[in-house]
Amino acid sequence: MKEYKETSHNLIDKSLSDLAIYSAGYEECSIGYSYGPKIRSYHVVHFVLSGKGVLHINQHMFECRRGDVFIIPAGKISLYQASDTEPWSYAWINFLGINSERYVTQLMASSEEAYVLRGLDTEKYKNCILEILSIFNNDISSYFYANSILLRVMSYLYEDAGVQEKSKGKSSLADEIRFYLDMKYSQKIRLQDVAEKFHIHPNYMTRIFREKFQVAPKQYLMELKLKKAGRLLDTTELPVAMISSSLGFEDQMDFSKTFRKKYGMSPSAYRQEKRRTMP
Repeated sequence: MKEYKETSHNLIDKSLSDLAIYSAGYEECSIGYSYGPKIRSYHVVHFVLSGKGVLHINQHMFECRRGDVFIIPAGKISLYQASDTEPWSYAWINFLGINSERYVTQLMASSEEAYVLRGLDTEKYKNCILEILSIFNNDISSYFYANSILLRVMSYLYEDAGVQEKSKGKSSLADEIRFYLDMKYSQKIRLQDVAEKFHIHPNYMTRIFREKFQVAPKQYLMELKLKKAGRLLDTTELPVAMISSSLGFEDQMDFSKTFRKKYGMSPSAYRQEKRRTMP
């Protein structure tokens, strides 16, 4: 593995910038090599150069191969693993900043699969990242140089994904709202605040969201929370109270009532049932 990590600025400095590079690298993976599950405070973009593998994120699995680019937003738990027969090689670039979330959301909204962009010239991106890896110093001038390459990579991504052409109209706005909910579902967010973030009226937000996805944003958000709750109950030993708190519910009683309405049983009973039916 080859990696460049920018250390002349701390994470706080980077997070207050418009867009700042965190690290970049290149790796040729061995058979079955996996990374994660892991959650990071910065955004991650991987460019698959050869072979294949799988990405697990947000309860979804994506098979990726040469020419694919997968995006892991900050704060998301993810795991990715190389194939047992054709292990992938990839290059990556990681970044953060005040506007980084908006940039990532727009890229995700340009793809049918949200977290994966298909059929790109990943060699072009590899050359950019190798240019970053050629930096030997970690001073301010090197930071500016590495960051300029990050901006070039983002420019290429926007162009290749057709963000400018696809970012117009209410359908794309509904996509951006959905991706925002995908990233923030574990927090205590109000739909009024979501509407204000996108500078639209809550009623308009609900209408365009329902037109695109046949479900109201409030219901979509609750489904995300409950799906994650079921997963945590099934795969961890975390107390119900902790799961409730981690998903932004006001209290455990509210969580249990909502969960029972969805699954027909309490969270504890659901966990016991899952354990009982395990092979």
